[in-house]
Amino acid sequence: MRVGVPGKAWGRRVGGDAAHARALYERLRPLGVNVGPLADGLLWPRGTGVDLLHYPAGTGAPVPARVPVCATLHGLPPHRPAGTRRTLAERIRYRRAGGMARAADAVVTASEFSAGRIRRAFGVPARRLHVIPPGVDAGRFHPHADGDAALLGPVRLPERFVLSLGPPSPRANVPLLVEATARLGVPLVVAGEPGGGDARTVRVLDAAPHARRLGAVPGALVAPLLRAAAVLAVPSPHGGCGLPVLEAMACGTPVVISDRGALPETAGGAARIARGLTVAGLAAALAEVLDDESAAVGLRELGLGRARAFTWDATARRHLEVFQALVG
Repeated sequence: MRVGVPGKAWGRRVGGDAAHARALYERLRPLGVNVGPLADGLLWPRGTGVDLLHYPAGTGAPVPARVPVCATLHGLPPHRPAGTRRTLAERIRYRRAGGMARAADAVVTASEFSAGRIRRAFGVPARRLHVIPPGVDAGRFHPHADGDAALLGPVRLPERFVLSLGPPSPRANVPLLVEATARLGVPLVVAGEPGGGDARTVRVLDAAPHARRLGAVPGALVAPLLRAAAVLAVPSPHGGCGLPVLEAMACGTPVVISDRGALPETAGGAARIARGLTVAGLAAALAEVLDDESAAVGLRELGLGRARAFTWDATARRHLEVFQALVG
């Protein structure tokens, strides 16, 4: 089977979505799926010589094609509080996602939560929606810390800290995490490159004496950072999947999450849930893990088991089933 994929899907600008596409197609090739890179544009070129078109990273022309189309939507822009409007970037992303969802013969997303949002927002029938979670790269994300000290030495991390992984955007709820960790007196480390709308969060971080902002970190440091952390905190008010939650679990790191979006679905009972997005609620959930070694050990064991259920091989096989049904 030859699948046409937009060239932009492999570019660095797509960020984590590009890594998802590369990991997926590395496993699909041994299953007989060959990739045909295509130029990006508003209309697909004729005579592409492919059996199927796949938009794996929210890229591609949001119009019908002469061959079946599968679109992957990792999530939608978060709901805005009443009386506020989406940013221009969010409106563009939302419109593009709707165009692709309506034009595609199949839509793949990472969680039942996201599938429900896509169904309600764009009227996509359930028969065209396929929930396929991503996999965890067990070669990188594992609990064995051999060699981590040498990699992390130049970073000079605190001996014990709470980690926030990813851009310090409003979706990450970092200001709330700053307040909660300050209340507990535990250092906070934030690893992720700020975006254009993250200036306020950056100011909050830089003003907090117990917080450390690392900025963008090399991919080789992500797993060692997760293994070094006492807790990974993901107090997001919205989340379409939460892959870092599974990656932390695979590293043997306890996780504290919010009760919003797809995060409880992804964690599957293997994380401590902060009830309500309040400083007191988040601090209490963090304290339960930081102050109780038996609770931390229990979460570690539950997390390792949960992460093992998410493999890229299984993700690839489920994509192949969708592709074969479309082509057949």
